Amino acid sequence: MMRIMLPVSVVQLFLVLSLSGVTFACQSRHKSSKQVPAVERTDSCLSNPEHTYEVFVPARQSADTRLPLLVAIDPHGSGKTAVEHLREAATTYPAVLVASNLIQNDDPHYMDELQQLITDIKKRFPVGKQIYLAGFSGGARMALGYAAKHQVDGVIACGAFASPDQLTAISCPVMGLIGMDDFNFPEMVQYILKPELTPSNVHIELTEASHAWPDKSRLTNVFGWFRLSAQSGKKDNKQQIRRFTKVQHARIDSLAGAGALLQAACISRNMASVKAFDNAGSFDTLTNELARRSAYQEQISQLTASLQFEFNRRQLFLQSLFSKDENWWKNEISALHEKMVTEPNLVQRMAYKRLGGFLGIVCYSYAKQLAGQKDIPHLEKILTIYRLAEPDNRDMQHYTEVLKGLEWK
Repeated sequence: MMRIMLPVSVVQLFLVLSLSGVTFACQSRHKSSKQVPAVERTDSCLSNPEHTYEVFVPARQSADTRLPLLVAIDPHGSGKTAVEHLREAATTYPAVLVASNLIQNDDPHYMDELQQLITDIKKRFPVGKQIYLAGFSGGARMALGYAAKHQVDGVIACGAFASPDQLTAISCPVMGLIGMDDFNFPEMVQYILKPELTPSNVHIELTEASHAWPDKSRLTNVFGWFRLSAQSGKKDNKQQIRRFTKVQHARIDSLAGAGALLQAACISRNMASVKAFDNAGSFDTLTNELARRSAYQEQISQLTASLQFEFNRRQLFLQSLFSKDENWWKNEISALHEKMVTEPNLVQRMAYKRLGGFLGIVCYSYAKQLAGQKDIPHLEKILTIYRLAEPDNRDMQHYTEVLKGLEWK
Protein backbone atom coordinates (compact mmCIF):
# COMPACT_ATOMS: atom_id res chain seq x y z
CA MET A 1 0.00 0.00 0.00
CA MET A 2 1.34 3.39 -0.93
CA ARG A 3 1.91 5.69 2.01
CA ILE A 4 1.33 9.40 1.52
CA MET A 5 4.05 11.36 3.25
CA LEU A 6 2.93 14.77 4.45
CA PRO A 7 5.41 17.59 4.52
CA VAL A 8 6.82 18.34 7.97
CA SER A 9 5.19 21.78 7.99
CA VAL A 10 1.77 20.23 7.37
CA VAL A 11 2.30 17.67 10.13
CA GLN A 12 3.32 20.41 12.53
CA LEU A 13 0.28 22.48 11.56
CA PHE A 14 -1.99 19.45 12.12
CA LEU A 15 -0.48 18.86 15.55
CA VAL A 16 -0.86 22.51 16.51
CA LEU A 17 -4.51 22.58 15.46
CA SER A 18 -5.22 19.27 17.18
CA LEU A 19 -3.63 20.40 20.40
CA SER A 20 -5.43 23.74 20.14
CA GLY A 21 -8.69 21.89 19.73
CA VAL A 22 -7.98 19.91 22.86
CA THR A 23 -7.14 23.10 24.68
CA PHE A 24 -10.33 24.82 23.51
CA ALA A 25 -12.40 21.80 24.49
CA CYS A 26 -10.83 21.77 27.94
CA GLN A 27 -11.38 25.48 28.31
CA SER A 28 -14.97 25.12 27.18
CA ARG A 29 -15.64 22.35 29.67
CA HIS A 30 -13.93 24.32 32.40
CA LYS A 31 -15.98 27.42 31.57
CA SER A 32 -19.30 25.55 31.87
CA SER A 33 -18.43 24.44 35.39
CA LYS A 34 -17.11 27.83 36.49
CA GLN A 35 -19.08 29.60 39.22
CA VAL A 36 -21.58 32.12 37.86
CA PRO A 37 -21.46 35.46 39.73
CA ALA A 38 -24.48 36.98 41.45
CA VAL A 39 -26.82 39.25 39.51
CA GLU A 40 -28.92 42.11 40.90
CA ARG A 41 -30.77 44.54 38.68
CA THR A 42 -34.02 46.26 37.74
CA ASP A 43 -35.87 44.72 34.81
CA SER A 44 -39.34 44.69 33.28
CA CYS A 45 -41.76 42.09 31.99
CA LEU A 46 -41.43 41.47 28.27
CA SER A 47 -45.22 41.26 27.95
CA ASN A 48 -45.72 44.51 29.89
CA PRO A 49 -42.75 46.93 29.98
CA GLU A 50 -44.57 49.08 32.56
CA HIS A 51 -44.36 46.20 35.04
CA THR A 52 -40.84 46.68 36.40
CA TYR A 53 -39.28 44.52 39.07
CA GLU A 54 -36.12 44.00 41.09
CA VAL A 55 -34.35 40.68 40.67
CA PHE A 56 -31.51 39.06 42.59
CA VAL A 57 -29.83 35.83 41.50
CA PRO A 58 -27.18 34.57 43.94
CA ALA A 59 -23.86 33.18 42.75
CA ARG A 60 -24.16 29.56 41.67
CA GLN A 61 -21.77 26.75 40.78
CA SER A 62 -22.83 26.39 37.16
CA ALA A 63 -24.95 28.10 34.53
CA ASP A 64 -26.96 24.86 34.43
CA THR A 65 -27.96 25.16 38.11
CA ARG A 66 -31.67 25.77 38.59
CA LEU A 67 -32.88 27.56 41.71
CA PRO A 68 -36.23 27.92 43.51
CA LEU A 69 -38.13 31.15 42.88
CA LEU A 70 -38.92 33.47 45.79
CA VAL A 71 -41.47 36.18 44.91
CA ALA A 72 -41.73 39.06 47.40
CA ILE A 73 -44.55 41.61 47.61
CA ASP A 74 -44.11 44.95 49.36
CA PRO A 75 -47.42 46.73 50.09
CA HIS A 76 -46.06 50.02 48.73
CA GLY A 77 -44.77 48.51 45.50
CA SER A 78 -41.15 48.94 46.55
CA GLY A 79 -39.30 46.02 45.05
CA LYS A 80 -36.00 47.36 46.42
CA THR A 81 -37.36 47.25 49.99
CA ALA A 82 -38.50 43.65 49.62
CA VAL A 83 -35.21 42.54 48.04
CA GLU A 84 -33.21 44.28 50.75
CA HIS A 85 -35.01 42.29 53.44
CA LEU A 86 -34.84 38.92 51.66
CA ARG A 87 -31.47 39.01 49.88
CA GLU A 88 -29.75 37.29 52.81
CA ALA A 89 -32.37 34.51 52.74
CA ALA A 90 -31.97 34.01 48.98
CA THR A 91 -28.18 33.90 49.38
CA THR A 92 -28.06 31.52 52.36
CA TYR A 93 -30.64 29.17 50.84
CA PRO A 94 -30.06 29.89 47.14
CA ALA A 95 -33.11 31.13 45.27
CA VAL A 96 -33.94 33.58 42.51
CA LEU A 97 -35.51 36.52 44.35
CA VAL A 98 -37.89 38.85 42.52
CA ALA A 99 -40.03 41.74 43.79
CA SER A 100 -42.53 43.77 41.78
CA ASN A 101 -42.46 47.57 41.62
CA LEU A 102 -46.03 47.61 40.29
CA ILE A 103 -48.06 45.42 42.67
CA GLN A 104 -49.15 47.26 45.82
CA ASN A 105 -52.05 47.72 48.24
CA ASP A 106 -55.52 47.95 46.70
CA ASP A 107 -54.33 46.62 43.34
CA PRO A 108 -57.39 44.90 41.81
CA HIS A 109 -55.21 43.20 39.17
CA TYR A 110 -52.57 41.75 41.48
CA MET A 111 -53.45 38.13 40.64
CA ASP A 112 -52.84 38.57 36.91
CA GLU A 113 -49.78 40.75 37.53
CA LEU A 114 -48.22 38.14 39.81
CA GLN A 115 -48.77 35.49 37.15
CA GLN A 116 -47.28 37.84 34.56
CA LEU A 117 -44.22 38.36 36.74
CA ILE A 118 -43.68 34.66 37.46
CA THR A 119 -44.05 33.76 33.78
CA ASP A 120 -41.48 36.38 32.80
CA ILE A 121 -38.95 35.24 35.40
CA LYS A 122 -39.31 31.58 34.44
CA LYS A 123 -38.48 32.40 30.83
CA ARG A 124 -35.44 34.56 31.54
CA PHE A 125 -33.77 33.35 34.72
CA PRO A 126 -32.46 29.98 36.05
CA VAL A 127 -35.65 29.02 37.88
CA GLY A 128 -36.60 25.45 38.78
CA LYS A 129 -40.00 24.08 39.76
CA GLN A 130 -40.33 25.38 43.34
CA ILE A 131 -42.11 28.70 43.95
CA TYR A 132 -42.30 30.50 47.31
CA LEU A 133 -44.14 33.72 48.09
CA ALA A 134 -43.35 36.30 50.76
CA GLY A 135 -45.24 39.47 51.56
CA PHE A 136 -45.68 42.10 54.22
CA SER A 137 -49.05 43.57 55.33
CA GLY A 138 -51.17 43.98 52.19
CA GLY A 139 -48.43 42.10 50.36
CA ALA A 140 -49.00 39.15 52.70
CA ARG A 141 -52.73 39.20 51.92
CA MET A 142 -51.99 39.15 48.19
CA ALA A 143 -49.49 36.29 48.60
CA LEU A 144 -52.10 34.28 50.51
CA GLY A 145 -54.76 35.11 47.93
CA TYR A 146 -52.55 33.97 45.07
CA ALA A 147 -51.55 30.76 46.88
CA ALA A 148 -55.21 29.85 47.40
CA LYS A 149 -55.69 29.67 43.62
CA HIS A 150 -52.28 28.53 42.35
CA GLN A 151 -49.78 25.78 43.08
CA VAL A 152 -46.94 27.14 45.21
CA ASP A 153 -44.56 25.51 47.70
CA GLY A 154 -44.79 27.91 50.64
CA VAL A 155 -45.97 31.33 51.81
CA ILE A 156 -44.27 33.69 54.27
CA ALA A 157 -46.98 36.10 55.48
CA CYS A 158 -45.63 39.02 57.54
CA GLY A 159 -47.87 41.44 59.44
CA ALA A 160 -51.22 40.09 58.17
CA PHE A 161 -52.99 36.74 57.98
CA ALA A 162 -56.23 34.97 57.08
CA SER A 163 -59.06 32.91 58.56
CA PRO A 164 -58.74 29.14 59.14
CA ASP A 165 -61.06 28.46 56.19
CA GLN A 166 -58.93 30.60 53.89
CA LEU A 167 -55.72 28.99 55.11
CA THR A 168 -56.95 25.41 54.70
CA ALA A 169 -57.75 26.27 51.06
CA ILE A 170 -54.00 26.72 50.54
CA SER A 171 -52.28 23.43 49.72
CA CYS A 172 -48.79 24.37 50.94
CA PRO A 173 -47.20 25.34 54.29
CA VAL A 174 -47.88 28.91 55.46
CA MET A 175 -45.71 30.71 58.00
CA GLY A 176 -47.21 33.80 59.65
CA LEU A 177 -44.78 36.28 61.21
CA ILE A 178 -46.24 38.94 63.49
CA GLY A 179 -45.16 41.29 66.26
CA MET A 180 -47.21 41.19 69.46
CA ASP A 181 -47.62 44.97 69.18
CA ASP A 182 -48.83 44.78 65.55
CA PHE A 183 -52.45 45.93 65.13
CA ASN A 184 -53.03 42.82 62.98
CA PHE A 185 -51.85 40.52 65.77
CA PRO A 186 -55.46 39.46 66.60
CA GLU A 187 -55.60 37.80 63.16
CA MET A 188 -52.94 35.30 64.28
CA VAL A 189 -53.46 35.08 68.03
CA GLN A 190 -56.03 32.28 67.85
CA TYR A 191 -53.32 29.97 66.50
CA ILE A 192 -51.19 30.76 69.57
CA LEU A 193 -53.97 30.41 72.12
CA LYS A 194 -55.35 27.20 70.58
CA PRO A 195 -52.49 25.50 68.71
CA GLU A 196 -54.34 22.20 68.75
CA LEU A 197 -57.06 23.75 66.53
CA THR A 198 -54.57 25.24 64.06
CA PRO A 199 -54.72 23.87 60.48
CA SER A 200 -51.82 21.48 59.88
CA ASN A 201 -50.27 23.68 57.18
CA VAL A 202 -50.24 26.80 59.39
CA HIS A 203 -47.26 27.91 61.48
CA ILE A 204 -46.70 31.07 63.53
CA GLU A 205 -43.58 32.91 64.62
CA LEU A 206 -43.63 35.98 66.85
CA THR A 207 -41.28 38.86 66.00
CA GLU A 208 -40.23 42.22 67.41
CA ALA A 209 -41.02 43.96 64.13
CA SER A 210 -44.20 45.82 65.11
CA HIS A 211 -45.94 46.54 61.77
CA ALA A 212 -42.90 46.26 59.51
CA TRP A 213 -40.92 43.72 57.52
CA PRO A 214 -39.19 41.38 60.01
CA ASP A 215 -35.41 41.64 60.26
CA LYS A 216 -33.23 39.85 57.72
CA SER A 217 -31.99 37.09 60.01
CA ARG A 218 -35.56 36.18 60.99
CA LEU A 219 -36.62 35.92 57.35
CA THR A 220 -33.52 33.85 56.59
CA ASN A 221 -34.41 31.41 59.39
CA VAL A 222 -37.96 31.07 58.11
CA PHE A 223 -36.93 30.56 54.48
CA GLY A 224 -34.41 27.99 55.70
CA TRP A 225 -37.25 26.18 57.46
CA PHE A 226 -39.14 26.00 54.15
CA ARG A 227 -36.17 24.92 52.04
CA LEU A 228 -34.83 22.31 54.44
CA SER A 229 -38.34 20.96 55.07
CA ALA A 230 -38.77 20.42 51.33
CA GLN A 231 -35.39 18.69 51.05
CA SER A 232 -35.52 16.75 54.32
CA GLY A 233 -35.65 13.34 52.60
CA LYS A 234 -32.30 13.80 50.84
CA LYS A 235 -29.29 12.11 52.45
CA ASP A 236 -26.86 14.92 51.63
CA ASN A 237 -28.95 17.38 53.68
CA LYS A 238 -28.58 15.60 57.02
CA GLN A 239 -25.59 17.68 58.07
CA GLN A 240 -27.31 20.93 57.08
CA ILE A 241 -30.43 19.87 59.00
CA ARG A 242 -28.33 19.16 62.09
CA ARG A 243 -26.75 22.62 61.86
CA PHE A 244 -30.15 24.24 61.40
CA THR A 245 -31.72 22.43 64.35
CA LYS A 246 -28.77 23.44 66.52
CA VAL A 247 -29.34 27.11 65.64
CA GLN A 248 -33.07 26.85 66.39
CA HIS A 249 -32.37 25.18 69.74
CA ALA A 250 -30.10 28.11 70.60
CA ARG A 251 -32.83 30.59 69.64
CA ILE A 252 -35.40 28.77 71.75
CA ASP A 253 -33.05 28.56 74.75
CA SER A 254 -32.24 32.27 74.48
CA LEU A 255 -35.91 33.31 74.30
CA ALA A 256 -36.97 30.97 77.11
CA GLY A 257 -34.12 32.24 79.26
CA ALA A 258 -35.32 35.80 78.69
CA GLY A 259 -38.87 34.84 79.71
CA ALA A 260 -40.29 35.04 76.16
CA LEU A 261 -41.97 31.64 76.41
CA LEU A 262 -44.70 32.28 73.85
CA GLN A 263 -42.09 33.11 71.20
CA ALA A 264 -39.94 30.13 72.18
CA ALA A 265 -42.88 27.72 72.04
CA CYS A 266 -43.91 28.95 68.57
CA ILE A 267 -40.45 28.21 67.13
CA SER A 268 -40.31 24.83 68.86
CA ARG A 269 -43.80 23.91 67.60
CA ASN A 270 -42.82 24.83 64.03
CA MET A 271 -39.71 22.67 64.23
CA ALA A 272 -41.66 19.75 65.72
CA SER A 273 -44.04 19.80 62.74
CA VAL A 274 -41.28 18.55 60.41
CA LYS A 275 -40.22 14.95 61.05
CA ALA A 276 -36.58 15.46 60.05
CA PHE A 277 -36.21 18.42 62.43
CA ASP A 278 -37.95 16.61 65.27
CA ASN A 279 -35.81 13.52 64.79
CA ALA A 280 -32.69 15.68 65.00
CA GLY A 281 -33.79 17.88 67.88
CA SER A 282 -36.71 16.35 69.85
CA PHE A 283 -38.78 19.51 69.42
CA ASP A 284 -42.12 17.89 70.20
CA THR A 285 -40.87 17.01 73.69
CA LEU A 286 -39.42 20.50 74.08
CA THR A 287 -42.70 22.16 73.02
CA ASN A 288 -44.67 20.19 75.60
CA GLU A 289 -42.13 21.04 78.28
CA LEU A 290 -42.36 24.77 77.50
CA ALA A 291 -46.19 24.71 77.44
CA ARG A 292 -46.33 23.04 80.87
CA ARG A 293 -44.36 25.80 82.56
CA SER A 294 -46.41 27.94 84.94
CA ALA A 295 -44.86 31.08 83.44
CA TYR A 296 -46.13 30.04 79.98
CA GLN A 297 -49.65 29.51 81.31
CA GLU A 298 -49.51 32.89 83.04
CA GLN A 299 -48.48 34.59 79.79
CA ILE A 300 -51.40 32.92 77.99
CA SER A 301 -53.78 34.22 80.68
CA GLN A 302 -52.34 37.73 80.46
CA LEU A 303 -52.59 37.66 76.67
CA THR A 304 -56.25 36.60 76.80
CA ALA A 305 -57.09 39.40 79.24
CA SER A 306 -55.20 42.00 77.21
CA LEU A 307 -57.07 40.99 74.05
CA GLN A 308 -60.44 41.40 75.76
CA PHE A 309 -59.38 44.85 76.96
CA GLU A 310 -58.20 45.72 73.45
CA PHE A 311 -61.42 44.64 71.75
CA ASN A 312 -63.49 46.69 74.21
CA ARG A 313 -61.39 49.79 73.54
CA ARG A 314 -61.56 49.25 69.80
CA GLN A 315 -65.35 49.27 70.01
CA LEU A 316 -65.29 52.47 72.06
CA PHE A 317 -63.00 54.19 69.55
CA LEU A 318 -65.16 53.16 66.59
CA GLN A 319 -68.33 54.39 68.30
CA SER A 320 -66.67 57.70 69.22
CA LEU A 321 -65.10 58.68 65.88
CA PHE A 322 -67.74 61.23 64.98
CA SER A 323 -69.59 61.58 68.29
CA LYS A 324 -66.82 62.82 70.62
CA ASP A 325 -65.24 66.27 70.47
CA GLU A 326 -61.57 67.14 70.01
CA ASN A 327 -60.86 67.50 73.75
CA TRP A 328 -62.13 63.98 74.42
CA TRP A 329 -59.85 62.60 71.73
CA LYS A 330 -56.89 64.63 73.00
CA ASN A 331 -57.27 63.10 76.45
CA GLU A 332 -57.80 59.57 75.13
CA ILE A 333 -54.88 59.62 72.70
CA SER A 334 -52.55 61.33 75.17
CA ALA A 335 -53.29 58.63 77.76
CA LEU A 336 -52.86 55.92 75.12
CA HIS A 337 -49.45 57.23 74.04
CA GLU A 338 -48.31 57.42 77.64
CA LYS A 339 -49.38 53.85 78.34
CA MET A 340 -47.45 52.63 75.29
CA VAL A 341 -44.28 53.65 77.12
CA THR A 342 -44.99 53.45 80.84
CA GLU A 343 -47.22 50.36 81.22
CA PRO A 344 -45.10 47.98 83.36
CA ASN A 345 -46.73 44.76 82.16
CA LEU A 346 -45.21 43.85 78.78
CA VAL A 347 -48.25 41.94 77.48
CA GLN A 348 -50.58 44.83 78.35
CA ARG A 349 -48.15 47.36 76.89
CA MET A 350 -48.34 45.49 73.59
CA ALA A 351 -52.14 45.86 73.70
CA TYR A 352 -51.82 49.66 74.01
CA LYS A 353 -49.44 49.70 71.04
CA ARG A 354 -51.87 47.61 68.99
CA LEU A 355 -54.63 50.08 69.86
CA GLY A 356 -52.49 52.95 68.60
CA GLY A 357 -51.89 51.16 65.31
CA PHE A 358 -55.56 50.23 65.03
CA LEU A 359 -56.63 53.85 65.47
CA GLY A 360 -54.17 54.92 62.79
CA ILE A 361 -55.39 52.38 60.24
CA VAL A 362 -59.05 53.26 60.96
CA CYS A 363 -58.31 56.95 60.40
CA TYR A 364 -56.46 56.13 57.17
CA SER A 365 -59.37 54.04 55.86
CA TYR A 366 -61.94 56.71 56.67
CA ALA A 367 -59.77 59.52 55.28
CA LYS A 368 -59.38 57.69 51.98
CA GLN A 369 -63.12 56.98 51.76
CA LEU A 370 -64.23 60.48 52.78
CA ALA A 371 -61.74 62.17 50.43
CA GLY A 372 -63.16 60.14 47.56
CA GLN A 373 -66.67 61.18 48.56
CA LYS A 374 -65.55 64.82 48.98
CA ASP A 375 -67.19 64.82 52.40
CA ILE A 376 -65.39 67.86 53.85
CA PRO A 377 -67.00 68.02 57.36
CA HIS A 378 -66.36 64.37 58.19
CA LEU A 379 -62.90 64.43 56.59
CA GLU A 380 -61.98 67.39 58.81
CA LYS A 381 -63.15 65.45 61.85
CA ILE A 382 -61.26 62.27 61.04
CA LEU A 383 -58.07 64.18 60.19
CA THR A 384 -58.20 65.90 63.59
CA ILE A 385 -58.09 62.47 65.24
CA TYR A 386 -55.52 61.16 62.74
CA ARG A 387 -53.24 64.13 63.45
CA LEU A 388 -53.39 63.47 67.21
CA ALA A 389 -52.81 59.74 66.77
CA GLU A 390 -49.98 59.84 64.21
CA PRO A 391 -48.65 63.39 63.75
CA ASP A 392 -45.79 62.30 61.47
CA ASN A 393 -47.78 59.94 59.28
CA ARG A 394 -47.31 60.72 55.58
CA ASP A 395 -50.77 59.44 54.64
CA MET A 396 -52.28 61.83 57.18
CA GLN A 397 -50.27 64.69 55.66
CA HIS A 398 -51.37 63.67 52.17
CA TYR A 399 -55.07 63.73 53.05
CA THR A 400 -54.59 67.04 54.86
CA GLU A 401 -53.43 68.46 51.54
CA VAL A 402 -56.37 66.80 49.80
CA LEU A 403 -58.72 68.49 52.28
CA LYS A 404 -57.16 71.89 51.57
CA GLY A 405 -57.70 71.33 47.87
CA LEU A 406 -61.34 70.43 48.43
CA GLU A 407 -61.90 73.50 50.59
CA TRP A 408 -60.45 75.79 47.92
CA LYS A 409 -62.87 74.56 45.27
